Parts: sequence; C-alpha cells; structure tokens
Amino acid sequence: MLSKSIRHAWGTYMTDTLTGRLNFRLAPAQEEALRHVAAITGQSLSGFVLSSAIEHAQEVLQRTNALAVSNRVFVAFVSALGEPTEEVPELAELFEGTPQTCPAVRSRRQRVRVGR
Repeated sequence: MLSKSIRHAWGTYMTDTLTGRLNFRLAPAQEEALRHVAAITGQSLSGFVLSSAIEHAQEVLQRTNALAVSNRVFVAFVSALGEPTEEVPELAELFEGTPQTCPAVRSRRQRVRVGR
C-alpha cells in the first residue's frame, strides 16, 4: 500500500503538497494520445499522467504483495504457527548486535523496554 501522503497527493493535485518532479521524453504521437485522453477525462495532462501512474503502481503493489497458497498449504502454515519454537543461533546473533545496526531492531528493543 502507498503511504498516506501519496494517497492524499494522488487525490488532490495541490501544488503545496506536491513537491516532487518527474521529467521524461516521449514520442509526439504518445504525447498527443495522452493530451487527448486527459482532455476527454477533464484532467490536465500532468494530472492524468500522475493518476494513471499511481493507479498502475497500486495495482502492481497489490499483485506483488499478495500471497496465494492452496488451502492445504495454508492449513499447514497455520498449524506450524502453533508449534513450539526453537532458537536459531544465527538469528539470535543478529538481534544481539548494536541497536544502530538495524532500525527495526532498535525500535523493537525500545518497545520491549517500554512494555516491561
């Protein structure tokens, strides 16, 4: 999923919230087609290109972030979650490093300290 600021910007096109810039070249026929479709949809060329790109990006993210498994595999996975755990020395060693090593480790340690 895209960040809240991107979703917000996607829906508003406000110049005070949009500070990034993209620049690209295209063939005259491509530009003409984009301008034509933007006009049909009542959007500016920039607005049409931005909304189309964001929509496509969201579709790609949904496809790549989805995990499809069979019912048999899902049941096996859920069953494994209930099994006793065993320590993996290599992973334990990673979490013993300094907090500066990984922001996720640092934030996890901070939450653990607060929760105690």
